[in-house]
Amino acid sequence: MMRIVHFLIAVVVFAIVTVLVTALLQERIFFSVFVGLPAGTVAGLITLIYLRVRNRVE
Repeated sequence: MMRIVHFLIAVVVFAIVTVLVTALLQERIFFSVFVGLPAGTVAGLITLIYLRVRNRVE
């Protein structure tokens, strides 16, 4: 059950970071989504790894 919760949290972080980075860079970079998607992916993966490691320690 915790794996599903961790995965859903990581997906939410991915979506939020992707949208925020894309929106912030929209005026400066024409294809800002190509910056937002990798940033969101990295943030989601880091969140997932952090949650999994923290869960093992407890």
